Amino acid sequence: MGNSSRCTSTHSSMKEYRERELKWLSVVSKMDVGTVEKDNKLKKLVRSGIPASIRAKSWQFLSRSREYQKPGLYKTLLQGAKSSVHDVIEQDVARCYPNHVHFMRRDGEGQNDLRDVLSAYAQYNPDLGYCQGMHCLAGCMLMQMPAEDAFWLLVATVDRYLKGYFDPSLSQIRIDTVVIGELLREHQPKLARHLESNGVTPIMYIPSWFLTAFTLSLPWSSVLRLWDVFYFEGVKVFYRITLAILEICKDHLLQNCPSNSELLAFLLHIPHKYLGPDLLLETAFRIKLSKSDIAKYARKASIKDASVAGLPFEPGLENLKVGQNQSTSSLPSLKSLSGISKRVKPHRSQTSGPHTLPKSSHLT
Repeated sequence: MGNSSRCTSTHSSMKEYRERELKWLSVVSKMDVGTVEKDNKLKKLVRSGIPASIRAKSWQFLSRSREYQKPGLYKTLLQGAKSSVHDVIEQDVARCYPNHVHFMRRDGEGQNDLRDVLSAYAQYNPDLGYCQGMHCLAGCMLMQMPAEDAFWLLVATVDRYLKGYFDPSLSQIRIDTVVIGELLREHQPKLARHLESNGVTPIMYIPSWFLTAFTLSLPWSSVLRLWDVFYFEGVKVFYRITLAILEICKDHLLQNCPSNSELLAFLLHIPHKYLGPDLLLETAFRIKLSKSDIAKYARKASIKDASVAGLPFEPGLENLKVGQNQSTSSLPSLKSLSGISKRVKPHRSQTSGPHTLPKSSHLT
């Protein structure tokens, strides 16, 4: 009886998944490329999660990474001399998702692909080179797609979505920490006072969340759902997810974390039981937050806050332009989504170890 029930449940789940997959393909294959990011039907589908079988092609499509591709360039970059950040890349390759089957083996396919992607990017964009957090982004991409596709997705992600985050001064992440502080005072004043009275500021935990796109902070099911939305709606979802995490954990932080050390220990190692994808995203999308609110606080911070005064806030405003409701006339054809990706690698275990970011050449 028990086995029969489990089989029925599994069959039902597979049927529902397949129906959702076919629905997804049906919608996007008919969509006009000029209105994709304005389409509320697609928005609803993306927020409910992109099926794993088409996630890779969906991320590539939504990010426009195909527009960046130049035939043969990736292989040419790999043939270049070792960059000045080679040793730093080697350190991070060895500790990127060490419990994931794709990256477990030293100098195995996963580590070699990751090394290639990061080294190629350092050659491609020597002004940025390599910065901490990039290995987490590239590693997540490699779980979904081949190395060359992951490289171009990394290029598009840093260039279109995350301007200013990985520059030598980390200007955008520094501005964001001030913006998050303002948003927290506005949305959760009691929690904001509790954190501030204990000397906990966003600069202490936001970099490890934003620079890794939450890959070291959330359960993997939540990471993938967040990335689905990120490539459709842009970096605004990072602010929403941050406020959602703090909203979900508010009672615990107020009642069980009375000191600086306890607050930071929790914020940097939040138990995954709090952050399942459905609750996290439902909470995030209930939060009223506009791009104009974020831009307002960013401008204010760059002028009035001594910690970031003079830093350029324009890259952050450019990031906010990416995503839903923006012009998409140059998007490639959605017909490319009809091919089902064959290279999805399930994430079997989240990385262990501290969530604080490793040192990079930009932070030493």
